[in-house]
Amino acid sequence: MALARIWRFWMVSLFLTGTLSLGCERLQLQQVLNKHTLSKLNQMGGSFPQHCIKQRHFLKSKPLDLVKLTKGLEMSKISDRIQIVHQTLRHINKIYSMNLGSVTWARDKVEHFRLILDRQLSELEECVRKQESEHKMRRNFTIHNYFRKLEKFLNQEKFSECAWEIIRTETRARLQQMTSVMAQIRRRN
Repeated sequence: MALARIWRFWMVSLFLTGTLSLGCERLQLQQVLNKHTLSKLNQMGGSFPQHCIKQRHFLKSKPLDLVKLTKGLEMSKISDRIQIVHQTLRHINKIYSMNLGSVTWARDKVEHFRLILDRQLSELEECVRKQESEHKMRRNFTIHNYFRKLEKFLNQEKFSECAWEIIRTETRARLQQMTSVMAQIRRRN
């Protein structure tokens, strides 16, 4: 049954991709995929466990504000905004490829989340590749450092259930912010 839903999702995505114009105009598909990714993330674990609240202060990282990060960019730098979304997705994908042994989330929901995340990332990479030919994209160190701290936190907490719940909360916030960033891009595109 879960495999049938995944197959149906991929087919809809494939047909939707064909109906949208090529290139960075695929951002409408990105918004759809981002909603699915966020929905699957929410379904994975339910509400934040109360017994994990105390561990939140061990995460020594200020929250990353992607919307604020993009406001500092010139209006004409759509490619920089796209690069910020791409880097964020790449880092989220990397984190959810780490040791998930202690999570209490349903494995099929985790896999579905990762599949949609992979699809979202691959769609955006198409756009990034086209832009890289125009000019070399640079890495955003604010994003890189933030996710490096999340990875360090997971390692220090030995990939505990609570550490993963904190990461899931951080991921949810970034995916919600990406919706706003993608809307900015579409308005300026």
